Amino acid sequence: MVKEKFRVEENLDYLVSVVVQNMKNSLYRDFREKGHNITPEQWSVLAKLYYEDGVYQKQIGDSLFKDKPTITRILDLMEKKNLIIRISDDKDRRKSKVYLTQDGKDLVNELIPIAEGFQARLTEEIPGEELEQFTRILEKISENTSKNSQL
Repeated sequence: MVKEKFRVEENLDYLVSVVVQNMKNSLYRDFREKGHNITPEQWSVLAKLYYEDGVYQKQIGDSLFKDKPTITRILDLMEKKNLIIRISDDKDRRKSKVYLTQDGKDLVNELIPIAEGFQARLTEEIPGEELEQFTRILEKISENTSKNSQL
């Protein structure tokens, strides 16, 4: 019996990675077309802080699944753009809380309609029940990967 050739392109992890990268590229393009030089990763930080301002840098990294060097690099760029400020913790100077500046808050308000339009385009022609089922499947896959990573 001949074993079929392993094809990475047919694996879920590959397919999901392709979709995620395409989504990031598309959202970045949408922001650029509206005159905003913001990456999807920066947008995630902005949106998180908009609804939960003043959180520790580590919390942001953990919630967005970014390691310390990556989240530090993202925040450094955002600080240079005057979108955030980092304030050292009074009790532990190694920790810092991150806050949106007024420029950051204003930018979020400009980006929300773009992000909402993007989300609407992602789900065009997908019936609600299919979208709910897809969401449940993704959640189950996430649970399975979390269980397996704890072994």
